[in-house]
Amino acid sequence: MRLVRGIAVLSVASVGVLGLAACSSGTDTPASSPSATSEAEKAPAKDSSSDLTAENFVQRITDAQLAAGSVTMATSTSVEGTSMDMTGDVVFTDGSQNLAMTMTVPGSGEMQIRFVDGVFYMNLGELSQNKFVAIDPADESNPMASQFEGLTEQMDPTASVEALDGAITSVEKAGDPVDVDGVKAQPYTVVVDTTKLTGSMAEQAEAAGAALPETLTYQYWIDGDDLMRKVVMDVMGTSMEMTFSHWGEDLQVVAPSAEEISTEPLF
Repeated sequence: MRLVRGIAVLSVASVGVLGLAACSSGTDTPASSPSATSEAEKAPAKDSSSDLTAENFVQRITDAQLAAGSVTMATSTSVEGTSMDMTGDVVFTDGSQNLAMTMTVPGSGEMQIRFVDGVFYMNLGELSQNKFVAIDPADESNPMASQFEGLTEQMDPTASVEALDGAITSVEKAGDPVDVDGVKAQPYTVVVDTTKLTGSMAEQAEAAGAALPETLTYQYWIDGDDLMRKVVMDVMGTSMEMTFSHWGEDLQVVAPSAEEISTEPLF
């Protein structure tokens, strides 16, 4: 059961980078519909955005992500010499995000996780007979539900933004714009004060105890449309690099069919 939740936590942690800027404060801009304009159809991103600051960082990137409505992300994580790769699509919905991800876990092979309309679906390969196991955190009859209850809050971009309100202490340019997968993007160094986090993020920080530093430093590459193109972090022996592409394209994130879902208990 710990393995199952651990995989889900890693997926949510990756998407959490989006969560800090996936909600608008006081705006009702809808997420993109299936007819959303793809990156190829849109005008090229401007060479560089006007300066981002600790005060406007969340709001500016929030507005850009809501306007796009969807993104493809790729994550590479390294922990003490062990690497794991993950790719997937994220579609922003009202108050949450639907996602479909595939990850390669050392020693366990390829696994899939989806989060659609509040329900987790996990295909753990041979562990789940190559089918998806459905876990609804609100289903009190499912003994695994309680293990996932807290993750649904972390998928709420509103909660993520509120948790970071006042926690970003600095946003500084880190050199000149550079090319990231064919798009000009401005590097920024973003510092977060972990003692000022609130909500579920504060709970995670408290659980980490003395092991978590008082500040976390992220490197962001932001294009001229205020869209993230790359994020890098390195803390406590764990490094993570994320890249973002296909902003605004018609990405389909759907729940597995009934035939793809296992009716057998996982454990």
